[in-house]
Amino acid sequence: MKIKLFIFNLLISFSFFANALPPDINLIYDLKFEQQPLGLIEVNYKRTKDNYLISASSDFKGPLLLMGNYQIISRGLINKNHFIPESVERKNLKKNKIISSQIDYKNNLIKIKSKNKVKEYKLENNTQDILSYFFELNALKNLPKQIDFNILDSHDYKKYRYVMQGHEKIMINDRLIEVVKYEGRVNDEALTHTLWVSQKNHIPIRLITPTPIGLIIDQVLTKGNILNLI
Repeated sequence: MKIKLFIFNLLISFSFFANALPPDINLIYDLKFEQQPLGLIEVNYKRTKDNYLISASSDFKGPLLLMGNYQIISRGLINKNHFIPESVERKNLKKNKIISSQIDYKNNLIKIKSKNKVKEYKLENNTQDILSYFFELNALKNLPKQIDFNILDSHDYKKYRYVMQGHEKIMINDRLIEVVKYEGRVNDEALTHTLWVSQKNHIPIRLITPTPIGLIIDQVLTKGNILNLI
């Protein structure tokens, strides 16, 4: 499973509806492996009336630099508190390579384009893209025992499943935060990642992700105006 895919498996559900979110949201996550810094991920969300734009960009260090930094941009609509993704674009800043995906609701079809190659998938229920599902879960009032989505990465189209493990407390920036712990898998693969979201408003706080190459990435929310909501 791709490291990039793991790194963006982040955001889970505010306790208020999605249309109550501030129009501009910023989140910055520090990345570490065995306490060694690996850089950061920055996520920015903007809403204008019923349209949204979400961007995520990396600033890697150490072994993650081998992959090259990248940016992902999701665009779509918000209707009755739900996010309706229309396109997602991933740009590899090292190779200047762009992969673009479009969701065709009329024909129930997803198209992923890279250079001269095109992948097509049948559109499934509960579909979001790799960034919009962060905020689609914000429309939930309560965190469920199990969360399932069909997620469009700009490479592939996969099923995500998170299962609640219990309640804990973790320290973030000298603040003790009450959190809900989840374990997640993609397409029922063997590797699992562990996610903690704040109990107060379901903001993602921390993610620990084992990868096929042996890195265990520890990703923690440390900066951004979203910290005012936890």
